[in-house]
Amino acid sequence: MDFDFLTIDFETSNNNYNSACSIGLVLIKDKKIINTKYFLIKPPSLNFNADNIRINGITPGQVSNSPLFPEIWEQIKFYFNDTKVIAHNASFDMSVLKNCLLEYNLQIPEFTYIDSIPISTRACRGEGIGRSLDDRAKYFNINMGTHHNALDDAITCANLVIECLNRKHRKTLESYCSTYSSIPIKHFSELKPSKEFKRSFSNRFKKIAISEITATTENINDNNPFYNKIVVFTGELKSMDRKLAMQKVVNLGAILRNSVSSKTTYLIVGIQDKSLVGEDGLSSKEEKAYALISNGNEIKILKEDEFLNMI
Repeated sequence: MDFDFLTIDFETSNNNYNSACSIGLVLIKDKKIINTKYFLIKPPSLNFNADNIRINGITPGQVSNSPLFPEIWEQIKFYFNDTKVIAHNASFDMSVLKNCLLEYNLQIPEFTYIDSIPISTRACRGEGIGRSLDDRAKYFNINMGTHHNALDDAITCANLVIECLNRKHRKTLESYCSTYSSIPIKHFSELKPSKEFKRSFSNRFKKIAISEITATTENINDNNPFYNKIVVFTGELKSMDRKLAMQKVVNLGAILRNSVSSKTTYLIVGIQDKSLVGEDGLSSKEEKAYALISNGNEIKILKEDEFLNMI
């Protein structure tokens, strides 16, 4: 079948990337959906995580008589020959696909894949929109159907990409990616996937409330680069915890903010958890800063070593 690109979504039964229990596949031609596929999959083990069942509604009983992944792959593998595949938070779905292929010693296809997060970020006009499929669908006024149904999510992803192409007046995905050349286009064969993922990261990056930082107004040198400048932090610093870093810039007369805006002077970028921000490694704050910069705003993005030199 002739198509321009496809979108894909997996749901899993537990925290193992090889535990796909459903797949949705959507083919797009000339900015229109021309075909869809949906399959329930019997994973290698019927060990289902309660959180996964709560999220996607799929139980062991629903898939116990479903085909294993190799049988389904035989029906869809020709779609993946030298094509472009898009998924929302693509590092997850591509890791699921690759682990399923490796689980059954199936041949790894050659294709390129793109994350719809950076695709849709380029069409958000620098606005602070959340990264989730739900957030992006709401922003672009796209009907999601049933969220975490693999086919509905793949359709939502397809409509999200189509809407971005339309809003930026591009006829093809190739033209869009050529215009926004910073969008990562990756080769599936080069992906080195993890075998297991974690649902919760709440303790890894502790959020610091600005109200916790008390300004010291005595003996501030108003010639320092942070004086009366608006500063935002994202990520985790290696040299010190974020609270100490925030205190240091406040002691230099900086004004702290939680989010990036056109008034931001400095965005200080630390280490990002790719399982949280996506494979491109950019947080929503950093994406918004780059979008604002592209629109002519003067925001300085500082890596940790630059920040340390300045303080």
